[in-house]
Amino acid sequence: MINGIEKYVTEVITKKRRGLFAFLVKCCLLLLSCFFRAGVLIRNWLFDQRWLTRYSPPIPVVISVGNIVAGGTGKTPITLMLAREFYDQIPLAVVARGYRSTSEKLSVPTILSHGEGPKRPPEFCGDEPYLIAGAFPKAFVIVGKDRRKASDMAAKFGAQLLLLDDGMQHRRLARDFELVVLDASDPFGYGHFLPRGFLREGVGALKRADLILVNHVHSPSLFEEVRKKVERRTAAPLVGVQVKIDRIQIFKGSASFAAQDGTLFSVKDLKVGAFCAIARPEHFYHTLIAEGALLVDSAEESDHMYFESRRLRAFSDTCKAAGAQLLLCTEKDRVKLMEIGELSLPLASVKTSLSIVAGADQWQQFIAKVKARL
Repeated sequence: MINGIEKYVTEVITKKRRGLFAFLVKCCLLLLSCFFRAGVLIRNWLFDQRWLTRYSPPIPVVISVGNIVAGGTGKTPITLMLAREFYDQIPLAVVARGYRSTSEKLSVPTILSHGEGPKRPPEFCGDEPYLIAGAFPKAFVIVGKDRRKASDMAAKFGAQLLLLDDGMQHRRLARDFELVVLDASDPFGYGHFLPRGFLREGVGALKRADLILVNHVHSPSLFEEVRKKVERRTAAPLVGVQVKIDRIQIFKGSASFAAQDGTLFSVKDLKVGAFCAIARPEHFYHTLIAEGALLVDSAEESDHMYFESRRLRAFSDTCKAAGAQLLLCTEKDRVKLMEIGELSLPLASVKTSLSIVAGADQWQQFIAKVKARL
């Protein structure tokens, strides 16, 4: 029920729903967004005037990776890219909320990884923290809504660098550097605060950024277009990044067009069905199509949600009937597909990373600044 309402509201915001009822819903959302906007502005003013205090954890460097809109910009891939710069050099900790997981509801943060990889299943700690802990097994990963307690735990482990995943709105925890991630296709959340649009902060909050990363930059002209919009609001340097496919791995079933270990070196001209539970599914599909895949059908769930086995089996049968040779999902979805039963098509996950396509010098200067602080 809740997911259905969320989907409908999203379609109203993105203008996929039209008509009289959608217009009335839009008016109600606009009224609610006025209250949300007022609350955000008052809260930020109180922090700016230092009437609300901020806690500085006993860790040499704290970096927040966040955004001004709700979901879908690629904060976690940026966190992974940033962690890769320091992982082999210093003790590293990542603190995440664990959105829509059991850990998010607990008063005490959960230690997902004590430097030995994930110790809890994704449904308990969240899909994104689980992914981070798996990618960097030597890092400390702590999940929970109380970021102060989580940062103190990271300090006790001896962390020298703390990455605060989705931390821009969590201003109670002081940070040394603020990274803000924008989606090139929609940098300002359709121009309205939640729930009329996707803004969690006013665009003026970009002034707090030390570095802005523009994700999903498909062309130099698109980056220039976003850069002109952003530079009016902040002096922070900009870096453009784009998703690239690192590996496609079959993990259920087998296919003659794959290597013996299940690795696919290309999906070019393959007919595929794709599914995902991410905030912006269109980005996943665009990446596959850009690699030459022939997308015959797709299915989505709300961000961080799970696909039921029955639905996946039905989707697989539908795709096979349409001529598909393979099912594809994101790496984030793979960690939630432990027991799904037999499918009529082989199933593969797509491992991606980010490549810098603009502002490489600005990125290196930022990394050097952090290392100098360390």
